[in-house]
Amino acid sequence: METYLYFRKFRPATLVSTQGSATQALNAFSVASIGGAVDGAGYKVASATEIASMTVTPADAANSNIGSNYSHPGAGVALTIATSAIKTVADSVITFDNVTEDTANGYNFETGDIITVTMQQGLETSVMYPASSLIGIEATATGQTTLRFKSLKNDGTDDIITIDHDATKYENIVEGINAIINGNNNGGVVTVVDGSGGAPVINKALQGLGIDGCGIVLEGSY
Repeated sequence: METYLYFRKFRPATLVSTQGSATQALNAFSVASIGGAVDGAGYKVASATEIASMTVTPADAANSNIGSNYSHPGAGVALTIATSAIKTVADSVITFDNVTEDTANGYNFETGDIITVTMQQGLETSVMYPASSLIGIEATATGQTTLRFKSLKNDGTDDIITIDHDATKYENIVEGINAIINGNNNGGVVTVVDGSGGAPVINKALQGLGIDGCGIVLEGSY
């Protein structure tokens, strides 16, 4: 049985954003929680499909600028707001519709409001490749190793997985990938790096190498 290699980006279980002003844009994810530059290619959150749910905990007891589908819960009480009113997700910044943009599900955030975003599996959050699709491995930085795979859509452009790790550990990463692919007990699906929920799962062949990020860049026709 062929070995299949599973990779998942680093994602926090939740993002909590306290609005410092009456703005619809939430605070960006931290580098530590996202495993790489928050707006870096292959790391950033760029799709609302990664968002399972959102709540807002109002800072005060009243807010007239909320959608008709909501009833204000009062200060300090969480209210679930519709993910359908997410306006944009760009460079790991989530922007929500105000009530003018969406009269039913929009919500005008106020200073001190606390927005909690719960993450889920979403577009390009994770991928899996047969080991036979691995084309090559290279050191692309002192603390970064890049794996190139045949495109999932076979259009001639490589898919790229980047693994961030401690400096000078490139050789160990290569040895670990070799052990994963050629190990006697590794037939079927094998998790290489799974950074979900703020509690990453790293294959035992790669443990102790300081892996703290996983980027996924798929060929352009996705």
